[in-house]
Amino acid sequence: MKRYDKEGACRRLGQNFRASALYQKALRRKRRNAAKPHHIQKILILGDSVAYGYGTEGGIARHLKDSFPDSEVLNFGINGLTSDGLVERLRADYWQAELAQADLVLLNIGGNDLLRQYQGGGASELIRQFSSLKKKYRRNLLEIYGHIRDGNDRVVVVQNSLYNSMKKEVQYFGFTKLLFRMWNSAIGAKGVIVTNTREMGKLPSIWLDSIHPNEEGYAIMHQLLLETLQTTGIAVPRERR
Repeated sequence: MKRYDKEGACRRLGQNFRASALYQKALRRKRRNAAKPHHIQKILILGDSVAYGYGTEGGIARHLKDSFPDSEVLNFGINGLTSDGLVERLRADYWQAELAQADLVLLNIGGNDLLRQYQGGGASELIRQFSSLKKKYRRNLLEIYGHIRDGNDRVVVVQNSLYNSMKKEVQYFGFTKLLFRMWNSAIGAKGVIVTNTREMGKLPSIWLDSIHPNEEGYAIMHQLLLETLQTTGIAVPRERR
């Protein structure tokens, strides 16, 4: 069996990212913001089971603790959470004290919005309802961004895009690829940094199941996040060995 080369995969993903137009645009933004260094002392992770690290020993939070050894990392990911559910919790002032002190908030949310619609009515109903689902998701995201920044205008907000973990051999691969591209266009706002996780879908060995990354998958997600942060002027400490 061919041995999985985690470091090689991370390196190739980093090379692809650095060659992209998105990276070049972010690099120009980094130069403009060079006089505004960010000091990361408290990191919050909000969102669904991917944020939580389902099926692994800590998910991306474990890697962030290694990369930011002097920072506090709090993981408030919840299995099965939708963007509606996250809005409800933020309206109820969940994590209010922690958000007021956060320097970086990492979001992973939106996959369950699609999954629940699919489970409730199948592919045809998902297609029929997709436009209204996306509009609602966009409204929810704007409210989520607002709650995170309420009383804390220095916080850095980063959101992972959704990836397509479906194997290319699966019948609906082409459809889901288009679906995720359209869904991801709802993500982001002024001052919100988006980590593009699309490249993860090209690595079939990094999945725990059809949705969640395994340990190697989270290592790659973490590497993509670091690459993204570095384009914003955020200095990332060396990872402990």
